[in-house]
Amino acid sequence: MPPRVIWSGWIYVVLTAWCYLTILQEDVTLVYMAANLVARAKKLSPRVFADENGVLATEIPLEEIRLQAAKLLAAGFHPKAVAQAMKDYLSPTGNELSAYHKLNRWRYKDKAFRDMIFEQSILKLDLNSPDMIDGLFRSARRGRVDAARFALELTGRHVKEESQVTQVNVVLNNIARPQ
Repeated sequence: MPPRVIWSGWIYVVLTAWCYLTILQEDVTLVYMAANLVARAKKLSPRVFADENGVLATEIPLEEIRLQAAKLLAAGFHPKAVAQAMKDYLSPTGNELSAYHKLNRWRYKDKAFRDMIFEQSILKLDLNSPDMIDGLFRSARRGRVDAARFALELTGRHVKEESQVTQVNVVLNNIARPQ
């Protein structure tokens, strides 16, 4: 069977009997092969690692552990719950109490860790801002004047009275002096 050529504007499509698709467009030629021409991959046998449970033990960097703990604390989880969930990463023995103490030490004595929690909180707040604006819109639609005023201030359609500056010019020209 000879190849068929289909013309559509600037794109030429050539269909052959072997299910190859060739697209000629300006100076570019693309060839797509049928999916059944892809070679199958050989199945690997499962491996058992040193702990004989099939679990690959990798060392997680301390900064990654701190970042994940900061994300959990910024999400509003209680520090005891975070310490319990991350006890294997915070304590070498997996002890919940020592993990909790380490987390508290980071929270109270490490300004960089508190900054990480703050950054994650701001990120969460920023990602939820469309939901907050929708809630503001619903409140304004229900008739709450303060919500409507705030929504209009956000969009720049309303200016607070105390922030309006009125310029007053006093002109004292051509005034006759009293005699």
